[in-house]
Amino acid sequence: MPDKLGILTLDPAGQQDYFEQIAQYSQKYDVELYLFSPLEVIPGTQMAKGLKFNAPDGEWKEGAFPIPDCLYDRCFYGEDQFSKDAKKIVSWLKERMDITFLGYGLPNKGILYDRLKFDSRISPYLPETVKATGSDDVLRELNKYLSVILKPANGAHGYAVYSLEKRNDAITVKTTKNGNLVSKDFISLDTFESWLLTLLSKHNFLIQAKLGNTDRKNRPFDLRVFLQKDRNGHWREVARGIRTGVENGILTNMSAGAVVSTFETWQRQTPYFNHAYIEQGIADLMKQLPLALEEAFHPLFELGVDIIIAHDQSIWILDINSKPGRKMIGLLYPEKLGQMYEAPLAYCRFLQETAIGKEGSSQTAPAGK
Repeated sequence: MPDKLGILTLDPAGQQDYFEQIAQYSQKYDVELYLFSPLEVIPGTQMAKGLKFNAPDGEWKEGAFPIPDCLYDRCFYGEDQFSKDAKKIVSWLKERMDITFLGYGLPNKGILYDRLKFDSRISPYLPETVKATGSDDVLRELNKYLSVILKPANGAHGYAVYSLEKRNDAITVKTTKNGNLVSKDFISLDTFESWLLTLLSKHNFLIQAKLGNTDRKNRPFDLRVFLQKDRNGHWREVARGIRTGVENGILTNMSAGAVVSTFETWQRQTPYFNHAYIEQGIADLMKQLPLALEEAFHPLFELGVDIIIAHDQSIWILDINSKPGRKMIGLLYPEKLGQMYEAPLAYCRFLQETAIGKEGSSQTAPAGK
């Protein structure tokens, strides 16, 4: 009997190319593939409505089907009620003992920091992070460092990041809107606090000192490392690349105009860095981070880890994403895309075989004692 893998997405009708490509490999792994929204789970039943991939003719067919016992969560949530309802259903599915997720995701950035800062393996790579519970917190950190970043505790794409810089009695605020850098100077502290209180009332923010992650053209850059579990359940680095933002900018997101280059290209362009030292630090971090995350939270399947390499060659974790995109890999390493399309299917089969093995062991263990 073939294994069954369900992909959870908020928009099954707008099938992403990623899902289409996974489907093309499903027959190779003898996996039946389903695509559905959490909101299409039929209440009071073990069924869902959505799409099933028919491998022989290569097409998706609409219909109702039992919820697969292996699920791949690719839902990206907003602030709308639609997203909130879907998130509750996914949380309910993750609590069910008869369903296994490829990865169970990570909590928000604040919870991540609070847990990992006590892990001696990871804490040296974590920039000090403070919750912005009020304007006093922000002003205290700004007076301490003179230049700080305000980043949302929840969410990634579509959520603004703010750069605050204090010079004499003026405070400059920069952010990115619709791909453009926007800057505003506050001469009056009262006016700044009024603006800040309005901002803090909309989202939960974290405060971090601004790290020196700009190149010689004053462009922000970071390193994105993509990790996945292989067909044997072992963590493997799939690819890494440098993302470089616009001059005088804040973000390194490709959606904000950043360009990408291979890590090797960046190494050649920065001979003034001690690359052996940096490479060893990254290797040590990548070896420990996935294990630390799974020990602190839940099993995972893939990670996108964003790393800042500062002017002093120190290495810092900027962000950790349990639902990373693949655009960078497609641009830099198109030859690795097939491996990435197969990975969810291969890992699903590994989980199924592991579960069967455990069942068999539990059934035969008493006789062996």
